[in-house]
Parts: sequence; structure tokens; C-alpha cells
Amino acid sequence: MKNLKTEIKTTIEVNDVDLEKILAQFHSKTFNKSDIIPSIGRISNQMQFIQEGLIRVYTIDKQAKDITIQLGIENMWINDLYSYITQTPSKNHIEVLEPTTILQIHRNHLENLFKEIPTMESFFRLKLEQSYIRLHNRTLHQLNNTAIERYLEFRNKYGHIESRVPQYIIASYLNLSPEHLSKVRKQLSKK
Repeated sequence: MKNLKTEIKTTIEVNDVDLEKILAQFHSKTFNKSDIIPSIGRISNQMQFIQEGLIRVYTIDKQAKDITIQLGIENMWINDLYSYITQTPSKNHIEVLEPTTILQIHRNHLENLFKEIPTMESFFRLKLEQSYIRLHNRTLHQLNNTAIERYLEFRNKYGHIESRVPQYIIASYLNLSPEHLSKVRKQLSKK
């Protein structure tokens, strides 16, 4: 829980006693590569912090096209926030791309922490704001940029994980076909 502890301490002011109370509410779960974390059709009631590993959140559209919504690596939060906030069944799948350990806290335990340790509410408000900003920027980026610009932005932000993610998933994340992504990579290698 060292990474989560650091995440909390660098985001909010919290004393050691309260920090231990917070950490005690998180439970560790370990998954193998290719595991699917049950989510589709279920209401999301867990906030999840990736201690180690790599996860993707994806959906399948009406044309049976696989669309990667989010990639999550160490020290990132991953969840279907829409399901969590609205308490409606998730339409997303969560796939484990390499052996992964996540730390989960149930909604009820989190609500209790908000009452007991008010700075935790600030912590999650900040995390939700950051998540919204990333989603907003990604949406605008997808709408306004060329395939090459989207790929370069991906490499700039996530280049350190590019070798860990299969090309078809990167293509799905960028809203490209794998063939189009190959063409983009070839064009860039010629420059």
C-alpha cells in the first residue's frame, strides 16, 4: 500500500493516525493476465487504485467494435465512474493486460471515511476533477486532431507503456484501425 499512501499524502494533508484508518478500508485483489474483472451489467461500488500492473476499460459498440476507453497503470485510479456516480449498471468491460494488483474501497466505506476524515472527500473531489479534465481533453483531442497527432500525443503521455500494450488496443484507444495505426507508425519512422 506504499504507493496509495504516497498518493494520498501528496494530495491532501492527513495525519498518520487518519492515514492508517484510511488504508485499513482498502482491500487488495490480484488478477492474472487476461482476467476480466466483473463489471458489465453490474453497478460499480468500488473505487480502485492500481498498485501494480496494467488494465484497460473498454466497451463494444453496436457494430461490435471494441473501443478502449481507458488504460490504467501503476498509481492510477480505474473505474466506471458513470456507473459509480449514477448507480446504474456498467456498460464497460475491465480487462487485465498483465498481472495486476488493485486496492479497492467500497462506496459505503468511502462514505464513512468522508464523514470521519473530511479531507478524504477533498481527495476524491480532486481525483474526480482530474479524471474529468483528462476525459475532456481526450475527447477534444479525438475530435480535433489527425491520426498522427493523436498517436504522437499518446506516445508523449504513455510512451513508457507502449511496449506493454498490444497494438490493436492502442489503435482502439486512438479510434483507429490497427492497419491505420501501422500506416501512421510507418509514416513517422520515415521522418
